[in-house]
Amino acid sequence: MNKRGSSLVMLAIIFTGFAMCIAGAIGVSRRLVVSSECEMFGRLWNKAILSEYDVHLLDDYSIMAYFGNDDEVTDKLNSYLKFSTRGRLGARIKGANADLTGYELGDPANFRKALKLGFAGNAASEIINGSGRIYRNLDTGEGFEEEGRVISNPVVTDTLPSHGTGGSVSGEELTEKAKSAGDENGLAGILSGTGAEILLLEKCFDNHVTSSDDKKHLLVNEWEYVIIGNLDDEKNYRAVRRRLFIARNALNLAALYKDPVKVEMIVTIAETITPGPLGIATQAIIAEAWAALESEEDLEDLYHDRRVPVLKTPEQWKTDLDAVLGSDKVKEKLDDESRELLEEKHDEVFSLAGGISTVTQFRYGLNYDEYLMLMAASLSDNVRLLRIMDLIQINMKYRYYADFNMMEYYTGVRFTIEANGDSHEFEDAYK
Repeated sequence: MNKRGSSLVMLAIIFTGFAMCIAGAIGVSRRLVVSSECEMFGRLWNKAILSEYDVHLLDDYSIMAYFGNDDEVTDKLNSYLKFSTRGRLGARIKGANADLTGYELGDPANFRKALKLGFAGNAASEIINGSGRIYRNLDTGEGFEEEGRVISNPVVTDTLPSHGTGGSVSGEELTEKAKSAGDENGLAGILSGTGAEILLLEKCFDNHVTSSDDKKHLLVNEWEYVIIGNLDDEKNYRAVRRRLFIARNALNLAALYKDPVKVEMIVTIAETITPGPLGIATQAIIAEAWAALESEEDLEDLYHDRRVPVLKTPEQWKTDLDAVLGSDKVKEKLDDESRELLEEKHDEVFSLAGGISTVTQFRYGLNYDEYLMLMAASLSDNVRLLRIMDLIQINMKYRYYADFNMMEYYTGVRFTIEANGDSHEFEDAYK
């Protein structure tokens, strides 16, 4: 009896042990299944949130981002969680918690990543010559026929990504850039360091001479805004025009002094109307006025979407010296005696000044778009990027959503799920 009782006790102990092992295995299996399902559903919900990208941002600017905030995304995740885990193995689900910090589209680093993703594979050479852009013919370059727009609403200005960040490009800086971009290869080399930003400008934004598409744009002069950063549309246009004139004037003056025929002509005329030591000052007056007149002609060409050689050869010069000598600007700078001699020796002087007149459409050189690309490329990376972000926010407000704000759009998602005492973390972004 004792032996039989001991055997029963031993069997009971073994059976209990097996039962406990089986129960433990079931518990472990349940936790593993719940964990596995959480991992599977979490990755799926990541994609579900990212799939809600704004179609207008994608269509207009090739940028993927979705609208939301921590609370809204958390509510969506909890709805997904409740539906997906209903009645599944008695899992103890505490819920999901989203944290989108660090994925704001308004963060320049995130915007730059989104931009590179949208324009992946495009080279700087693709934007040379303004592929696909349309000549606007707004005016002759002297006036501003469209009504200038000024952004003054504080709701708009206070939320711009740039927050009024300063910085521009001087005419002197443009001159130096232009010297190294005299041909297509030189320009491509300069633009290659600007990432996708210049390509975005070319594809999506207008300037005073060319347009990118038929969509609505609040500002007429968007490239000019990137370069100058003023919320007054016309002031941006005027400021860029001044810089173009300064650059062309400097380049034309350099080309003029490299031409011995023109220099000899200037010296001869200066000695004729201002004999003696003061003739040197007259030479400078005539040379500067001639370069300025040539520069005005250059701007006329640029505003008609024509090309202008960077450093001109004698054959590419377009203006006559007699037009310079007949201008009030030159006469005002001459002393009384020189003005009198200019009138007295009119025929002699103007016979010396004639003989240079060519009107040619040049195949090589830079057009308006390319001069502005040089200016935009000369800006600091931060200033250029922030002002492009401004334009996107302004146009998205103007076209689609009056309350559009980049800081409310996200390029990635991060959240945590608490299930059966375990924490499951998930994170994903557009790739």
